[in-house]
Amino acid sequence: MSATSLPMLCAVLLALGALAGTWASARNGGWRRPRTWAQVPLAVLLYCALFPPALHGRGDVLHLVTPGATPQQLHTLPFGEMRAALPGAPQVQSAERVPDLATALRLHPQLRELDVTGTGLPPRDQSVAAKLNLRFDAAPQQGVVELHAPTTIPLGQQWTAGGHIATQGARLELHDPAGAVVDTALPDAQGRFSVSAAVRGEGAARFELHMVKAGQPEEITSIPILVRGGTKLSLLTLEGAPGAEGKYWQRWAADAGFDLGVSTGLTQNVAVHQGQIELTPERLAAADLLLIDARTWELLPPAQKAAVRSAVEQGLGLLLRADVPPADTTAADWTAFGYKVAAAAAPRDTPNDVVLDHSLGLHERQTFTEAPVTVDAPDATALLTADDGEVLAWQRPLGHGRVGLLRLVDSYRLQLIGEPARYGTLWASLLSPLARPHAPPPPGPELPRLSWAGERAVLCGLGDAAAVRAPGVAEPVALSINAGHCAAYWPAQSGWHILQSAGASWPFYIRAADDGAALRAARDRQATQWLVQIRPAELPAVAPHAVPLPRWPFLLAWLLMALAVWWSERGNWIVTRSRPVRP
Repeated sequence: MSATSLPMLCAVLLALGALAGTWASARNGGWRRPRTWAQVPLAVLLYCALFPPALHGRGDVLHLVTPGATPQQLHTLPFGEMRAALPGAPQVQSAERVPDLATALRLHPQLRELDVTGTGLPPRDQSVAAKLNLRFDAAPQQGVVELHAPTTIPLGQQWTAGGHIATQGARLELHDPAGAVVDTALPDAQGRFSVSAAVRGEGAARFELHMVKAGQPEEITSIPILVRGGTKLSLLTLEGAPGAEGKYWQRWAADAGFDLGVSTGLTQNVAVHQGQIELTPERLAAADLLLIDARTWELLPPAQKAAVRSAVEQGLGLLLRADVPPADTTAADWTAFGYKVAAAAAPRDTPNDVVLDHSLGLHERQTFTEAPVTVDAPDATALLTADDGEVLAWQRPLGHGRVGLLRLVDSYRLQLIGEPARYGTLWASLLSPLARPHAPPPPGPELPRLSWAGERAVLCGLGDAAAVRAPGVAEPVALSINAGHCAAYWPAQSGWHILQSAGASWPFYIRAADDGAALRAARDRQATQWLVQIRPAELPAVAPHAVPLPRWPFLLAWLLMALAVWWSERGNWIVTRSRPVRP
């Protein structure tokens, strides 16, 4: 029996049964009895329950539900048009479950338009959706939707991560690899936040950013950091007198592994030397940076001053410490370097106090001291700026080298308040631009920054052969490299993976499926919104699509009506049985 003949046969049988039941009921009890007039509606409801009517909508539109769709969005989906749901999407009435968009297109090749509801299309479906007219009803954002963090940092430096959170009333906690809370942040009115920490060991480290609301963690986002040791520099420092600034700086430089030469003056013609500190052309050519204060420069012979200038022009870095007002000869020498330094004209209400809370990312107010000098350096650029905009350190080129000037005299206060990482970051930011330039290491491959387990990760800049070793797996997986030296990799698990290529290895991090869910949703949302702007050529329309109504409303109506008729007939039967029988 064909599909069209079965509904027709059932309709004929139900119609004949309803007419026969109505005639028999009217003959026995009259037209006022409920079972008489209810025969036809009961037959109609039963037929609709067996063969529900269909609503006709556009046959070339697919309403695709993605994860994150809200109940309010699902209620607005038009009935009568095709619906589908991706993995992870909420339950939707009359929607077929599909593993991806490509499967839905194979099932319905007539599709011309796609209506996406939820967080957006994942990467695997974005290239497919580019061929269709696209509409997007984005779900409201929640959690950490934007995160900016470094992927590689030098050893011992403070690093900072910032971003945007879309959840009101939440705070953020930064946990180190051991699970300890190292920083907290309350987002501002726009939802922006910033957290910072330091790493003291080389290698791969994984921090966690916890979003906490009402005392309970609601979301965890990993921040993978690769810590690398910096270039070992050769530093020379000459101090006119011992002090706390020089003491703490020397300890930091020694802990950082620098090749250090120190000369500290004690009295006239008496100094303590550590390492090779002779300012000969040979020694200066082997050094990367020279730090010297105003007192020591005043005592240098003219030949050594000329040797320093010549070495700077050949690439040596020079940092002048203007810790005290310079003598006239020192001021003249430094003017030749591009810095006009003079004693301050008059003291201020709060002499020489500067604040670096914002510049250094300090959570508590801390004042520092600047030397009582004025500096005129019109062609120099700022290296360090106080929170009020006052410049504390400059740099300018001289030949192949660079000359800097610093008038902050007590950076060691960072060590005293328990901020050694920020102290190291401050001095690294001062020395790195000035030190003798070294050839940079060859660029490594382009590794994925945001990748989740179960999704395709793309690696570029590979050699002729490359492989990836997953965590806990002994044998690496060989990659198929295309002509552009790129390869696709599908990670099955989260954690640190190792790329092996050209005799070297590079670690990269793959997130778990629930790691940074809001960040992942924001990525899909942004990509889908970009696809909405792409409009393909107009395509011909197709025939309307018929979607049958659900059966259960008709079946429920039939059951309630049948129950009401039965109850009324039961009452009439009781009344009839209770009447006295006449003799």
